[in-house]
Amino acid sequence: MTFTKYHSDVFYGALAAVAMIAPILLVLASGTLPEGLGQRGDLIVYGHGVLLAVLATALVLRTLGFSKAFKIAVSEPKHSVTA
Repeated sequence: MTFTKYHSDVFYGALAAVAMIAPILLVLASGTLPEGLGQRGDLIVYGHGVLLAVLATALVLRTLGFSKAFKIAVSEPKHSVTA
């Protein structure tokens, strides 16, 4: 991966890596379960559902929330709290 001055390029690269690696890890994890329980398919199906929800949430937060939260965090002064 080539590093650029744009942070969004790194975010989308990491998002793509998660989207590609997570299904492989799900299949490997389901391979460790004992046969005959019927949980292998459930793990893969529900795992993909969770993965889809996480990726969709990350994209929504990226477009709507992260930039707003970052602006708020940068603009507010840092206060020292002492007891």
